[in-house]
Amino acid sequence: MMRTYYGLIFFLISVSFYQCTAPVNRGGEKMVDAEPLVPKDTFHLLCQYWQLTDAEKPTSADISFTNDKGILFQSGIVFMTDSVMLENPTGEMKYGKFTLNGNIIRVVFDNGTKAIYQIGRLNDNELWLERTGNKHTSQLVFKATHTYWKDASKNPFAKQNYQWSIKPLKPENDTALRKRVKENVQFYAYYFNGFIAGRATTVNFEAIPCCLKWYSGGIFIQNEDKLDKKWSNCFYSEAQAFKARQILEDALHKKYNWDTTQTNWVKQIAPVLQQISDGL
Repeated sequence: MMRTYYGLIFFLISVSFYQCTAPVNRGGEKMVDAEPLVPKDTFHLLCQYWQLTDAEKPTSADISFTNDKGILFQSGIVFMTDSVMLENPTGEMKYGKFTLNGNIIRVVFDNGTKAIYQIGRLNDNELWLERTGNKHTSQLVFKATHTYWKDASKNPFAKQNYQWSIKPLKPENDTALRKRVKENVQFYAYYFNGFIAGRATTVNFEAIPCCLKWYSGGIFIQNEDKLDKKWSNCFYSEAQAFKARQILEDALHKKYNWDTTQTNWVKQIAPVLQQISDGL
């Protein structure tokens, strides 16, 4: 269980900005260029994927855990530029619409429930929120993933882009499986682009359903016996997951246009993922 964060005191919002540190390298190749961050206002600084790291008086949805199948569910929150928000994108998902007024965020969720979040601290690395909803107040601390999607329609966590991750209620035919795989790869393309736009120094796939491995100049798929359990759980059954894996493996065997002059492996892979999705 997540450790409890005691003594969390919420102040009026204080926004600070910093320069990125040196990029993490893999084999001497830049992951993401260390370009200076452009200062953002409160709304645009808020609009990214945040991962929960600490909580006082958490609800069950605020507790990250690994279930009996070995699948990690991680608590977090995504604020989008069209004022849509998603609680727990890799856990118990809940969409809603939010308004920001000063340091107060008011949310009306799709299920009709409401919550108020008071910002205690917001900067490039950290977000402190005090959430009140259903007669319960929790203090929450999040770490930034340094992602940014200016166009909300290309945010990977937008409802229309994240349907592939919801387990179907019945077996799917080949057409439906291919559509799910296509949307899955499109998600990865958008996800990578968010780290590029946010000038992140690492790409975080923790708790994200993923069966691919990334290398400079290459994308590989996991073997059936090593297949990510969370990715497999996005399909009706293990047999359907294996079938979807084969669809994706066949797509990876095709030829794609790689920019061999690009030394940033993230910028090199993102457009190839888009090509794969477009071809499915």
